Amino acid sequence: MSGAPLDMTLDDLIKSNKKSGSRGRGRGSSSGSGPGPNRRFSNRSANRAAPYAVAKAPESTWGHDMFSAAAGRGSNIETGTKLYISNLDYSVSIEDIKELFSEVGDMKRYTVHYDRSGRSKGTAEVVFSRRQDALDAVKRYNNVQLDGKPMKIELVGTNLATAAAILPPTGAFGDANVVPRRWVF
Repeated sequence: MSGAPLDMTLDDLIKSNKKSGSRGRGRGSSSGSGPGPNRRFSNRSANRAAPYAVAKAPESTWGHDMFSAAAGRGSNIETGTKLYISNLDYSVSIEDIKELFSEVGDMKRYTVHYDRSGRSKGTAEVVFSRRQDALDAVKRYNNVQLDGKPMKIELVGTNLATAAAILPPTGAFGDANVVPRRWVF
């Protein structure tokens, strides 16, 4: 039966397709070495002489992508004094932080921290240009209520000399002449 495909039975149609080497709308031609698609093209090796390209020298000299010589050494180090503000109400915005802390002194940067869903974490950072402005902000706003919650303000990256300037040392039984055993912040 070599008639039109409509006149053939399904078994005869399958048999004739196997003989001709055509698999129809399947996974490719049967010229491959097993089941599955034919992944290699027959003329692939004709396009290139080697299995890899020869490396070429760059047109210009290499430059570090994270450093510029003109900026000088340590240019990415932030100057100023950073404050970490916690225990904020979730409705406190970056504009509230700007308005509140700009009264104290010149700010370099300020931000409110948010989680992935965009909800406030209840924390913020403020970087003051001058150290004294940051110390004044701590004295002025630490434990002061903002939107019904007392703010907790800490200096970030400071040593005990800074803490001593904020908190007067008290030793055993409140005697200022005795060196304290442990700082509690």
